[in-house]
Amino acid sequence: MAEPATLTDFDEDAAEAAALAAAVEKARANPRSVPHAEMRLWLLELAAGNFEAPPPVAREL
Repeated sequence: MAEPATLTDFDEDAAEAAALAAAVEKARANPRSVPHAEMRLWLLELAAGNFEAPPPVAREL
């Protein structure tokens, strides 16, 4: 019977790379998004104190 893996056997870099690859794949599978320029303008409005500014709407790009 194989010995259980210990914490020293855990490859944190490989786990992080796998998690990032999975997140990118999930994001690319969803065609709906908000253009960067629109998100930037909304965030600038929030930074200026306009907390009532409506958030940008995701749409098919």
